[in-house]
Amino acid sequence: MATMSRASLLRTALTAFVGVFASIASAQSDANGDRDRVRIQNADTWEYDDDIAPGAQRLKGSVKFAHGDAILRCDSAYLYEDQRIDAFGHVSIDQGDSLHMEGERLVYQGKDRRARIEGNVRLRDKGMELSTPALDYDLRAKRGSYDQGGNIISRKDGSTLSSDIGVYLADSRQFQFSRNVHSEHPERTIRCDTMHYGTATSMVRFFGPSTIDLHKDSTVIRTTRGSYDMTNDRARFSQRSSVLSRGKLLEGDSLHYDKKSGLGKAWGHVILSDTASDVLARGDHGTYEERSERSIITGHAEMVLLMDADSLFLHGDSLIARPEEDGSGRHITARSGVRFFKSDLQGICDTLVYSGSDSLIRMYHQPVLWTGDDQISGTHIRIALANGGIERLFVEGDAFLMSQVDSVHYDQVTGTTMTGFFANSSLERLIAEGNSRTVYFAVEDSADTKVISAVNRADCSRIAVTLKDGEANSVTFLERPDALLYPLDKVPPEELRLSGSAWRSPERPRDRSDIFVQEPSTPIKE
Repeated sequence: MATMSRASLLRTALTAFVGVFASIASAQSDANGDRDRVRIQNADTWEYDDDIAPGAQRLKGSVKFAHGDAILRCDSAYLYEDQRIDAFGHVSIDQGDSLHMEGERLVYQGKDRRARIEGNVRLRDKGMELSTPALDYDLRAKRGSYDQGGNIISRKDGSTLSSDIGVYLADSRQFQFSRNVHSEHPERTIRCDTMHYGTATSMVRFFGPSTIDLHKDSTVIRTTRGSYDMTNDRARFSQRSSVLSRGKLLEGDSLHYDKKSGLGKAWGHVILSDTASDVLARGDHGTYEERSERSIITGHAEMVLLMDADSLFLHGDSLIARPEEDGSGRHITARSGVRFFKSDLQGICDTLVYSGSDSLIRMYHQPVLWTGDDQISGTHIRIALANGGIERLFVEGDAFLMSQVDSVHYDQVTGTTMTGFFANSSLERLIAEGNSRTVYFAVEDSADTKVISAVNRADCSRIAVTLKDGEANSVTFLERPDALLYPLDKVPPEELRLSGSAWRSPERPRDRSDIFVQEPSTPIKE
């Protein structure tokens, strides 16, 4: 029979004593309802050896601890007197009936109820699974965090998410992600800097630059702050944001977007542009209807039409854009108080329509144009655009051309219609037709001053006017005229102004900002 040394007998007896004492202590703790201490519920072997781990109990094989509402399992562990646990091999923590964590190593601070799990860590609840190299978890606050990168799979919709840093709040089932956040779903891709996500509600909140790609119709949403309901596809953004859909870009300081209805609304420094055209619109408030592709801009509304190296800036109380019926371009309507400015062309009217399919600008309700020193008016005005510039001008009904000679005298040409011809976006020639009449002042230069020497008053069915540097240069009668030439001091007063003439220069926009100023109409009328 083998003999045992005194030291071995002493160690065996001490181990047995510690095991019995720990069991009694655990039973007393349960009896007293003391759940603040870690309780050993199972271990295949149980040792106490100061040579291996001073002040610690060493447990091996199917180790199980209970602490509060949590169960800790592992292959082996050290339990220290200060309630700290070092656990190894198949480590897991179950808290309640819904949260499960597992990994390869664990350090658990029993006094604070804080755990750090390392090595192929998995955290699961009813809605998702998180994998990460290391996880810190506060069992009291039910709060987990990682800072070495993490990946999440949603059990609800199969989406995946990754980030460098993350925080999980178990009670509210909320995640807080930051740095290189990337989420993939069959219907969308999300990239952002910081994101809060509710696994139960599928509500996402964004902080910092964020992009949402909706795959079905290639819609792209960009924002810096706001929320997105992934269940109902509704976005609410409170800082500079944009929606790009079917080549139409809507952006503003605040933005709401409902994917199911296709309705987008924006407020504050709104911009609406079409990537397929040279037109964009700005304003205080904008609406875009995705299904009809109709958009409305109001509040300091401004349309910018790119033309050559110049641009036409237009204001109306409201701007409404929709596709042409044949789908060949955009149809834009400006309503109420329309004013526009281009360096060589300005105008006002009540309603203006721009058609992208035929590149026509149509002006209605007392339209007036100014080019250089000339004023053009009529019942209806059309401006034809080509190659990025103005090509032709059509004035229909009570067509009138006026230019100021001096403080009281005006050159005038009127007819039923007028057609203007442009070169390099400058008006060079104009033809008046139908009951055409003219008052033309002959001017002579004398000592650096212009002196009116005579007045030509004529009626003719067709009259041509050539212009140079924005001024009427010559008048040609294309049919036999009924004309009279008067010395200035002999002309009858009623011959100086044609019926219907109105000098509306005070209403003329003088620069881009002037399109927003509603000048009172102070025409000089005859």
